[in-house]
Amino acid sequence: MDKTYHPTEIEEKWAKIWSERKLTNENSNESFSQVIPPPNVTGTLHMGHSFQYAIMDFYTRYNHMSGKDAHWQVGSDHAGIATQMVVENNLLKDGISRSDLGREEFLKEVWSWKNFSEEKITSQIKRLGSTIDWEKYRFTLDDSFNEAVIKAFVELYRKKKIYRGYRLVNWDPSLKTAVSDLEVIRQEKDGFIWHIKYPIENSKEFITVATTRPETMFGDMAIAVNPNDTRYKDIIGKKVLLPFVERKLPIIGDDYVDIEFGTGCLKITPGHDFNDYEIGKKYSLHEVDGEIKISNQSSDFKPINIFNDDAWSNDNVPEPFNNLDRFKVRKLVLEKLKELNLLIKEEKHHISVPRGERSNIVIEPKLSYQWYVKTSEMASKANEAVNNGEISFHPENWIKTYFNWMNNIEDWCISRQIWWGHRIPAWFDNDKNVYVGYDEDEVRQFYNLDNRKLSQDEDVLDTWFSSSLWPFASMGWPNNTPDYDKHFPTSLLVTGFDIIFFWVARMMMMSLEFTDNIPFKDVYVTGLIRDENGQKMSKSKGNVIDPLDLVYGISIDDLVKKRTANLMQEGQAEKIERKTRKQFPNGIESYGTDALRMTFFSLATHSKDISFEFSRLKGYRNFCTKIWNAARFINGFPEGNKVFDPKNDNDIWINEEFVKSANKIKRHVEDYRLDFAINEVYEFFWSKFCDVYLEECKKSGKTNNLRPMLQKILIMMHPFAPFITEEIHSLLFDAQIIE
Repeated sequence: MDKTYHPTEIEEKWAKIWSERKLTNENSNESFSQVIPPPNVTGTLHMGHSFQYAIMDFYTRYNHMSGKDAHWQVGSDHAGIATQMVVENNLLKDGISRSDLGREEFLKEVWSWKNFSEEKITSQIKRLGSTIDWEKYRFTLDDSFNEAVIKAFVELYRKKKIYRGYRLVNWDPSLKTAVSDLEVIRQEKDGFIWHIKYPIENSKEFITVATTRPETMFGDMAIAVNPNDTRYKDIIGKKVLLPFVERKLPIIGDDYVDIEFGTGCLKITPGHDFNDYEIGKKYSLHEVDGEIKISNQSSDFKPINIFNDDAWSNDNVPEPFNNLDRFKVRKLVLEKLKELNLLIKEEKHHISVPRGERSNIVIEPKLSYQWYVKTSEMASKANEAVNNGEISFHPENWIKTYFNWMNNIEDWCISRQIWWGHRIPAWFDNDKNVYVGYDEDEVRQFYNLDNRKLSQDEDVLDTWFSSSLWPFASMGWPNNTPDYDKHFPTSLLVTGFDIIFFWVARMMMMSLEFTDNIPFKDVYVTGLIRDENGQKMSKSKGNVIDPLDLVYGISIDDLVKKRTANLMQEGQAEKIERKTRKQFPNGIESYGTDALRMTFFSLATHSKDISFEFSRLKGYRNFCTKIWNAARFINGFPEGNKVFDPKNDNDIWINEEFVKSANKIKRHVEDYRLDFAINEVYEFFWSKFCDVYLEECKKSGKTNNLRPMLQKILIMMHPFAPFITEEIHSLLFDAQIIE
């Protein structure tokens, strides 16, 4: 053994060996399986990925060493919106838009980026030592997975569980697509609320409405007051005249209205507010000859849309307010209201602004045709699986979070107005009739169509739709492959709390729908890795750390270059450079993968937010050095090749302590408390084995137990620190721990 521990050389050697082998106990009757939460092909892995992958690799090795046939399914996600945005931004640097290229040529650019990103991601996973059969790698847009996605859509549609509807969605005016709630972030800020007078019909009186979005008034369809509000009881049923438009709006009484908020009067704009949409639907508001009517027929409900896809005002808005950006409309509306003496006052008001996570543009609730999945029945089946104990959450408190969403679930919007993704298998004829099928030929045969012209839907499926099939489609479904037969349902899912709703719950629903099986038995929910100041790691904040930079080390100049490479916002690079140089004046040291893994395990608490501490990382690097030096000492100890002597008190004591520690570690591992487990490993090896037992051996110069005990310790520690334990075991015992 070398005198000095060199993690980089050791780890590169074993990482290459492990990436080329297949880890299997094919003859075992017991299976352990899990699927990787597929990383997006938008760049490289971040700390959150490597944190979860360390945990997954631990349980793969641990279960393999327990005699089970352990399978860890790997792959990546096409990440529709995120990946398309990356490629579009890259093209814009050369002054090229996707519309310049057209759909076919643009998709070639995205596939090229996918191959580049995928190669970087897979090389990172391999370097981290993950025990994966790379021949089984899957991508959510490969041919076989696409087959699964199309089958799922067609079957759901023909079961009447998918439909196309004209409804309100979160609309990103920059990306010009609907986005999910997950892709919307709330920005809390100081804004304004405006008090506006609406004239009451056939009267000189006004009703005053308080609103934070005066630009949407052109879509107003009613004024709502609380029926118990004595100020307004007498005017319920009357009509007001919408300024600038003279549209007649009914005054309705509804308990939804908060008497204490604003003036107690709400403008109801169903086409541009989710709560207003529900009110509008409740009363089936619709316009007839410039007057808004109330109906008891739900089919009569017709919200008014006042914005185009780019959030500019459309022809439903009168001059001079039409064909303007929504915020220019706001400015002009306020000016004209002042001129008409209809603007009473402007007040400072704390507001919550929805922004697109990817674009940072203010989201606009917008009416559009989208595809939806009916979720209530599927959610009920998934809830039953949790209630009867088939699926367990660790820690258990996340069950409450799961049910909070599932018990209030709404139909799922699954269409996106982008080009990168699974194109929706629906075709339209010239009369806008829709036909769903596996391809155009199957559609014509299934619907017994003539030779009428058909055109495929331009939209693609939400990324979460395809990823909801991941646990079984990645194993080969809809075909009965050996992996599907043996490893599905899977044993464990390791994932972050932030996607319990959007991924975990949907995998449960879709798995029960298509396979009649739960997708996994245990869900190990991790916290999110944050920087030492508790901030979320993000490229825009300049606090992202590449896990391999911790493994190899990186100079400060190179770190600055990486963090500022693709920033678009002016002046942002200089700010990030200053912060980075202040935090890491000498760059980042090399720590090695084992030290990083053990640091991750020590941070795998039940905390929602996890601050990454460099002091802890340094401590585990020192621990690796301690392991190496202890092994060197034992390798040179003169009595080291003999067998255990049951009469030696020291040997008896250390064996008893080892059994105690091994049992504690086993219990912690099975309880998904790797933080407790690694603490027990550290305490036993450093405080008991090294500080007590080795020191006693040095003093007495006699023992028959050092090498046998070291071997047992190396095997016990292997899933925690695979590189150093495999290297030492190979050198001292001429055999690998895991073949």
